Amino acid sequence: MDAAQEQKRQERLAKFSLPLLTSNFASVFGEGVYRFGLNWFLVSTYGNAELLGWLTGFGFIVYLLNDMYVGAVLDRFNRKWVLVLSDLFGAIGMIALSLMINPDSPQTWILFAITAVMYIDISYAYPSGRAILPDVIKKSSLARFNAYVSAAFSAGQALGPLIGGILLRMDWINLRSFMFLYGMLLLVTAGINLIIKTHPQPIVETSESFVESLKNGFKYVYRMPKLFESMLVTVWANFCFEAFIISMPFLVQKTYNGSAQEYSLALTAAAVSGIAAGFILARYTKFNNLDTLYTDFFVLGLAFVLAAFINIMWALILVIILNGFVRSAFVIKVNTVRQEESSSEYLGRVFGLSFFATDLFVPIVSITFGYGVSKMGVWSLLVIGMMMIVGMILIKLYMRRRYQAAQI
Repeated sequence: MDAAQEQKRQERLAKFSLPLLTSNFASVFGEGVYRFGLNWFLVSTYGNAELLGWLTGFGFIVYLLNDMYVGAVLDRFNRKWVLVLSDLFGAIGMIALSLMINPDSPQTWILFAITAVMYIDISYAYPSGRAILPDVIKKSSLARFNAYVSAAFSAGQALGPLIGGILLRMDWINLRSFMFLYGMLLLVTAGINLIIKTHPQPIVETSESFVESLKNGFKYVYRMPKLFESMLVTVWANFCFEAFIISMPFLVQKTYNGSAQEYSLALTAAAVSGIAAGFILARYTKFNNLDTLYTDFFVLGLAFVLAAFINIMWALILVIILNGFVRSAFVIKVNTVRQEESSSEYLGRVFGLSFFATDLFVPIVSITFGYGVSKMGVWSLLVIGMMMIVGMILIKLYMRRRYQAAQI
């Protein structure tokens, strides 16, 4: 597409899209309600986070298998229809399996099947939901709309655990109820996705195989220093985030004898802080960059370390809230970098690879911390904090050398 055609396309794009914003909210809200119920039921039933760790690890293996191809799919097919069909698949699978599960003694194979359905849906819906933005929103408005999307995500994360906590107070609620509700919300989300107005660039026909397309995507990202840096940061940040997510329910329930309501309120407060991060970065877009992101991670890593030594429930809750703020800021900043630095031809593969980077080591960390948190207890916070600080320092030093070498 030449410059004149691109200018005309930009004129047809919107500065804001309510359906796209609502879709982001609905998808993460349903997932939040279901994950809250699943995590609580599994830990309370088995007394530990081991099965939760195995399910999460399995889910991220499913992620990785799909992440290998989702980028090429998004660059070859209409991204809106990929988004619609992925949520429709998730809705049908979740509702069907909810009718088969025994809520009093959940069949292990159904738990793994549910996890597979959910993660297949997410592995296509989330990248397509990010890659579709330049087909809907003007380039000049991307940074601000990314912040609004993150705020919508955080709002869904806030209400998900809150509604989950309210539902758990009802005598009739069980795991089947959470599954069925999630399936219905996915169905609603698929309907919302249908009304999103897009103006995509023409799809470039290619004869290269999916494997070749994937290789070219890797080469493209590696050649672009900022994109490559965003991938390295994503790998390590998500490693630490997932370690904390797996540890949280055990720490609240077993280490500090907290209730489901306290866990729900802590997650809600974290999501509200994520909403605040979204609005702050929508107002001050100059902070949407990787340099400020390193500062965010250093502060959060130090907070993890301090919470391990203070060793009280309120210290954990404050870390959960700060984690929500930093994670929301992280999503806004890396997505803005990817959308601004990537060409449209490679944008699908860039986001596919970004989710591959997100999921790369999650199976390992999920299983490791699923078992390890019961042994380490509160000291798991010290481990996570030190991993975050040291890892980010090493990435920053490596990229500094690469930027210096490029200038020679």
